[in-house]
Amino acid sequence: MTKRVLHVFRAMNVGGAETMVINLYRAMNREKIQFDFLVHSDEIGYYENEIIALGGRIFRLPSPKMKNIKSYQKQIYQLFSENKFCAVHSHTHSFSGFILETAKKGLIPIRVAHSHTTSDGKNATIFRQVYLSYMKYNLRKHATHLFACSLDAGESLFGENADTIILPNSFDLNVYEQISKRNRANPINSPIVGHVGRFDSVKNHSFFLETFYHFKKKHPNASAILVGDGPEKDKIQAIIQDYQLRDSVKLLGIRSDVPEILSKLDVFLFPSIYEGLGNVVIEAQAAGVPCLVSNTLPKEVDLSMNLVTFKDLHEGAKAWADELKKITAIKRIPGWNERKRNLEKFGYDVDENAKYLEKIYSGK
Repeated sequence: MTKRVLHVFRAMNVGGAETMVINLYRAMNREKIQFDFLVHSDEIGYYENEIIALGGRIFRLPSPKMKNIKSYQKQIYQLFSENKFCAVHSHTHSFSGFILETAKKGLIPIRVAHSHTTSDGKNATIFRQVYLSYMKYNLRKHATHLFACSLDAGESLFGENADTIILPNSFDLNVYEQISKRNRANPINSPIVGHVGRFDSVKNHSFFLETFYHFKKKHPNASAILVGDGPEKDKIQAIIQDYQLRDSVKLLGIRSDVPEILSKLDVFLFPSIYEGLGNVVIEAQAAGVPCLVSNTLPKEVDLSMNLVTFKDLHEGAKAWADELKKITAIKRIPGWNERKRNLEKFGYDVDENAKYLEKIYSGK
């Protein structure tokens, strides 16, 4: 009999956590384990059609607010009771404490909380601090498993002494193996700088563009690629206009061919204000692309292949542009066999992680 696992998200759009779960879903033995998804949006998410094609179901509930929390709890309890999931895997940061408390009442045997970030980006008011303290208590009391993408992400949500399992945001290594057989052929005087991520303030696109602006002064033929979409798109377009970079910066929107795009870059620039890990930096290394990233990222993002350079945002965009120049001069890129060994060593093989989760969900 196929067991069903409910994953809980705000929406199933393109993002690090959502893409990780879809990668695992594709690799999972779906005769044994099927994924269903609870989302809190009427919007049809990017991955929803694929979920349905793979045999999953989409459940929708209104976004939980203080004014509707009792009604929400009743609805989600009914969902748990009627469907008899073998596991609930919540990706809603601190609110997972509420989800898993209700899942326990609904007699769900496996209850997983998953931390994907070091911050929810909300103001630390007194009320917020009390709420977070209570939810952290709930998580440790009602979860059977605490997962995180990095040590920092785990400590941020669960606390320093929690029994946290680090589960890397794995992906299909075969895709990158095929890409590795192609050669990048960008002229040395025409470097391509890239970024993949939601157009959100935490991703710091304004700093990316300021850095690229200074870099382009010394490399007039340089170009930049931004993959993603989000609430800051208009602001990003305005900055591109202000820096007179319209002919040099391409906005590619949400794409399904990120590995191919990464393979065309000369350097990956990632100046995030904070990250749980920064999984796209892992994928850039899989593609053999040198990365310049903010030192706010966890050190685990560096796979020890001399492809990641950390830099402090306080040094400013001009210093970052100078660092970009040094990185584009790097001659040696580790070959695929070396990259694959390191990716497997650090736990990024999706097939292995799918087998591991299958055992967790089955209560083994």
